[in-house]
Amino acid sequence: MACLEVLFTRCSVRWFKPDPIPLEVVNKLIEAATRAPTAQGAEQWFFIVVRSEEKRREVHRLLRIAHEYYARRVLLAQYSPEAVAKWMDRIDKGMYSAPVYVAAFIDMRKRVYKEEFYEYERLMAVQSLSAAIENLVIAAWSMGIGSVWLGVPVLLREEFNKVLNPPPGCELQAIVALGYPAEAVKPRKRRNVSEVTAVI
Repeated sequence: MACLEVLFTRCSVRWFKPDPIPLEVVNKLIEAATRAPTAQGAEQWFFIVVRSEEKRREVHRLLRIAHEYYARRVLLAQYSPEAVAKWMDRIDKGMYSAPVYVAAFIDMRKRVYKEEFYEYERLMAVQSLSAAIENLVIAAWSMGIGSVWLGVPVLLREEFNKVLNPPPGCELQAIVALGYPAEAVKPRKRRNVSEVTAVI
């Protein structure tokens, strides 16, 4: 697909076919991720690819817990108990269950800023990683692979770390579920450019 076509047709996919994604394809997506802009050229990112059935089952189990916590505790406008129950039932039936998960971490083992600017450096690492995740998501869609960028794992970092076992100095920021869409998807309408832009 042409670049703009990919951007304008991409949307989050939450239901995936069980079909495996070849490892060489996943590696190409990670390579695409690492072509993102990176502050100070530091490449302070690290990715863990989850493919084994056992680990994927554990990730999915924790995603359910994290989403329930998010729905009940985090949002200003909380979901009703009935809505939460319906959401959890959908997860139990396979929503977010994917043949591949990519856990995305900032990697602060290699420092490039003075200690007094640590928080600024960490912010730059988060921004760089976000650009990398976007690259991964867009590259995936260009190959017919759906994705959903999941931020709720940050609510349960310790629990996810027990499953993922990242290197010391790496902090989980998101998990991307990847797979071939199980059903047709359609992008949601977004706010008009004029609502979110000022030209000065």
